[in-house]
Amino acid sequence: MKLAKTLTLIAAATLIGAGTFSTSAIVSADKATEAAISAKKSEGDTLAKQLAAAQMKLSDIDNQLSDKTVAIQDAQKKISATQATITEYSAKIAKQAEEIAARKDTLKKQLESLQKELGDSVTGNVYFEFLLKSKDLSDLISRGVTVSKLNDANKEALDDVNAAKAKMDDLKAAQEAKKTELTDTKTKLEADKAKLVTLKADSAKAAQALAKKIADNKDAVAALEKKQSEAAAAALKAVQAAAAAKAAATKTVTTTTTTVSTGQANVNTPSTPSTPTVVGGGSSALAGIAVKYLGIPYVYGGTTPSGFDCSGFVQYVARQAGISLPRVSQSQSLVGTVIPVSQMQAGDLVFWGGRGSAHHVGIAISNSSYVHAPHTGDVVKIASTQWYMPSFAVRL
Repeated sequence: MKLAKTLTLIAAATLIGAGTFSTSAIVSADKATEAAISAKKSEGDTLAKQLAAAQMKLSDIDNQLSDKTVAIQDAQKKISATQATITEYSAKIAKQAEEIAARKDTLKKQLESLQKELGDSVTGNVYFEFLLKSKDLSDLISRGVTVSKLNDANKEALDDVNAAKAKMDDLKAAQEAKKTELTDTKTKLEADKAKLVTLKADSAKAAQALAKKIADNKDAVAALEKKQSEAAAAALKAVQAAAAAKAAATKTVTTTTTTVSTGQANVNTPSTPSTPTVVGGGSSALAGIAVKYLGIPYVYGGTTPSGFDCSGFVQYVARQAGISLPRVSQSQSLVGTVIPVSQMQAGDLVFWGGRGSAHHVGIAISNSSYVHAPHTGDVVKIASTQWYMPSFAVRL
């Protein structure tokens, strides 16, 4: 667009020299268009920053969702383990109840055996009758010792079984209380996750609205630049016509038109941006592996090629390269050596947030681009630090 502006000014100056047109309208229109373009570009920069912030918020929410999912899964595992323990204790309690019943049955059979031996009871107390039928003092003492031992043995056995059952009852009650606590924790985690899902949906809508504004803004800039180019071309044509007319009148030849015309060929010629290449770096194998999974959908809590979240993607790629990393981004950010983003190379990890509290992570594939799993509704893709700058990088 600088060339278009230059052509317009050249045209205006030439027209003045030719004494043919007043250039105030042309210059005024060009300044107005240039100001409009500048304003739109400034607006575009502001919208881009807002979109980057919205994307960062989405990444943070996705990371929180992943953490909640992992926490819910962990709580469910603990609940299942606790339920298994409760079932085990219940089986032991039932067995001890059977032992108590068996012990009582044994005692009953002992009494029935004595009853048969003694015949009809006079006092109604089998043990007392057993003592009364002693033959002599020695037999009485012997029978007394037998009754005492029998009573003590039965009492001790019943006490032991009852004590064991009471202990199992206490252990089972403790496990049931633990299960209740874990269930409450899981319920709260699920409620928190539901809130995050709603917040994420709202944030995604905001991000989409910003993306549309940016697209509309780019269209507006393109339209203004096209208008400016057309005005410059028209002014140039007028210059050439005026110069030709003056040359015909004064029979002089002008050679500047060719130069200006040659310059016109580059108006609106777009430059082709270069594609980032995977070069240099720490664990550069990570970069080569990471780009194999471009297009895989984002799934929070995902850790396989059927769907990744940000930290699940990084952990999976690292594992393919023979590197063991923790599951979540907060823990991953504590591994390796921190380096400035300006020094990042292919294979380095890039993080958003603080070390130990990072909420998003990706894998660098050059000194200005990286691969990451952004958020739900998106896919694993390449992004540039120009639009979504990491907070810091880590070299493994």
